[in-house]
Amino acid sequence: MPFPLPRFEAVSRRQFLQRSAMVGAVALVPSACSNNDKAAFANDTRISASAAATDPSTTAAPTTAFPVNSADAFPAGAQLQVNFSFNAGGDRVRNPYIAVWVETPAGEMVQTISLWLMVKKSRYLDHLSRWHNAETALLDAGGTNNLDALAGATRGAGDYQVVWDGTDVDGKAVAKGDYVLCIEAAREHGPYELVTGPITIGDSAFTVSFDDNGELSKVSAVFVV
Repeated sequence: MPFPLPRFEAVSRRQFLQRSAMVGAVALVPSACSNNDKAAFANDTRISASAAATDPSTTAAPTTAFPVNSADAFPAGAQLQVNFSFNAGGDRVRNPYIAVWVETPAGEMVQTISLWLMVKKSRYLDHLSRWHNAETALLDAGGTNNLDALAGATRGAGDYQVVWDGTDVDGKAVAKGDYVLCIEAAREHGPYELVTGPITIGDSAFTVSFDDNGELSKVSAVFVV
């Protein structure tokens, strides 16, 4: 069953996404623990980043800024591991919608690493407002649909890890340089959280930690070469 986003509809992509109800909260992707992304989502094992200071309502259209020279590309065999914890308080807590993705500093979608949703309630995807706007801009500009392979069921509280292999939505290696990592969480009848931060991809390994935000905590990005 195809992923329920505009590219699969006869109506325009924008109209489809606008029909979605507004609500939600996004969650981050945790690290280390038996609940790693590979075990939880099978093939859904990537990470996402987003531009930290970009207004999602004015997300720029995507550009082709990826390298031809392999020496300038994301190092072969390297990966960015994104770790996070999601902890929801209260009774009868609904599982969150969570998006993890990478953007350029200008706010252009590079790759959705992981997307948690309830297929029967996909109309709530716009509660992940920053991801929703970036993905909509990509689709409206004729960007490639690769969400079938990335979308997975919502998960409960716990520690998680997702991994980005350094490719864009077309499966091509991105260039080394500056990017923004984004984790967004939204819960029906619950809070909304967004964690973003800059990352710089080069030839050396690094670890970056990000500030907690509500139900999202212990967020880190580990670049393994």
